[in-house]
Amino acid sequence: MRLVPGGSAVRRGAHIAHSVVLMPPAYVNVGAFVDEGTMVDSHALVGSCAQIGKRVHLSAAAQIGGVLEPAGARPVVVEMTPSWAASWIVRRHRGPEAGGPGLGVVITGSTVIYDLVNGRELRREVPEGAVVVPGSRPASGDYAKAHGLQLAAPCIVKYRDDKTDAATALEQALR
Repeated sequence: MRLVPGGSAVRRGAHIAHSVVLMPPAYVNVGAFVDEGTMVDSHALVGSCAQIGKRVHLSAAAQIGGVLEPAGARPVVVEMTPSWAASWIVRRHRGPEAGGPGLGVVITGSTVIYDLVNGRELRREVPEGAVVVPGSRPASGDYAKAHGLQLAAPCIVKYRDDKTDAATALEQALR
């Protein structure tokens, strides 16, 4: 593990694998598991008992929830190789392998994720290679309609391809 000086914290009981890089200020809570080759960037948080896979990049301000609240919740699992950029993933969610959310995506265990590619609605799991971006949908009810209110609606806009891989090549080179 490489803990860059400057104010990061790792709670006792967290597992930080060999070759993990923690950039300050990062925080890893009790019971969290962070696997090999992962970078926990500045202002990123790994919650209690969250499971972060190999070669994940938790970008600046990413928030990965834990299981302390509500008690007995299933952990948040982020699998291999996505880049999580200033996203919040909380409560009983399984993240994708080789994909990931874009800037500002918030996903909880009850969030509906709209797969625009395959025309389906998903909960609690993002398919492998999915690229998720923030979206919105109209809120229901007369009041919401009268005021033009919208609700957050994470959307899968594509699945990882050669063009996506080329866009992340620089990050891989820097590791």
